[in-house]
Amino acid sequence: MGASFTTKVAEKMESSQRLDTRDSTEEQPHASSSARPLSIEGPRNTNNTEMQALVPIPNQPRQPRNLQGLLRFAMETTNSQGSTNDTSFNPMDKEKRQFLENMFSSLSCNVIEELQKNIKILSNVVDLGPDDDTSQYEIALESIADYVDNTDIANDFYKIGGFSIFGPCLNSPHSSIRWRTADLIAELAQNNPFCQEKFLETGLFPILLNMIDTDPAEAARIKALYAISCIVREHLISLKYMDINDGYSVLLRAMQSPVKKLQIKSAFLFCSLCNKENMNDLKLTLVNMGLVEQASGLLATDGLLPEIRDQLLNILDGLTNDDFHPALKECRRPELYLQSTLDHCIKDLQQEKNSDQIDTCYRVLRKVFPEQDTNQER
Repeated sequence: MGASFTTKVAEKMESSQRLDTRDSTEEQPHASSSARPLSIEGPRNTNNTEMQALVPIPNQPRQPRNLQGLLRFAMETTNSQGSTNDTSFNPMDKEKRQFLENMFSSLSCNVIEELQKNIKILSNVVDLGPDDDTSQYEIALESIADYVDNTDIANDFYKIGGFSIFGPCLNSPHSSIRWRTADLIAELAQNNPFCQEKFLETGLFPILLNMIDTDPAEAARIKALYAISCIVREHLISLKYMDINDGYSVLLRAMQSPVKKLQIKSAFLFCSLCNKENMNDLKLTLVNMGLVEQASGLLATDGLLPEIRDQLLNILDGLTNDDFHPALKECRRPELYLQSTLDHCIKDLQQEKNSDQIDTCYRVLRKVFPEQDTNQER
């Protein structure tokens, strides 16, 4: 079984080398923008093998660069194959054996030395012109990202001076470098209080907020919002920086953007903030800035994605919790037509059989319009 499994992993690795295997969970364009930010988020047909050979496999795992990456690679590729009863042993040819030997040899490295090597490469990013090749810088950023999903290594990355690369990289004329840098910041900050605090101290917060508003590359805006979200979530100190840098206005504008992923991510962050306990001061700020009006207006638009609609409903639910009077008063403004909007949402949700969000709609109706009969047949 060991040889068979190793052979399959090797075959998957070779397949991933022939394809461009960068993580595709977000938009990741290959073309670079020539403008920099202004100042500084189907199944295969098994009966047609010829057609299979012509169609690239989507969402292939990225090429592993360390032991943790290799383990993730093996797990993802094994899961993608599904269960199999093939327990036969097959000899490994010389080419595959050599590939695996080289791979394991490359994994026996000093992590800090690898990080320092990539930091040195990225320290020269300021010399890049708009038409220069960016491949070695992109590889360096991806290599760092492969290591720092470990919290201790992420903290060590700061201690060896790694955060010094972020300012120049975020101001690069190449969007491919900007969005990869924002993505790396998100990786470092996620569920990591130490790095969250250091990002605030190093002055990167307003740069990322400005990217959400002004970056000419859509992917860079999306990744910048992702980074802001990872810095803010579960880190109350960062809310002061949101106030100082007018971050809530940035999120409101992102929710109005035609870019669906910006809408989703900003709505998700607002939802997270509105549903925290003992946050009435923040909720008052958001109500005064027009979050209720914007959420109500978006809910009434045609063609709204279900994931955005659900977050907007959760925002209204969170703002009106504990009978928070300013939010309730705003929701009752007749010009918002919130009651009819929620009734329309309920009809859509009933067709989708989305019982959780139907409950959310009725809960908001009961809080905002307690005199109305909301005990309708669902």
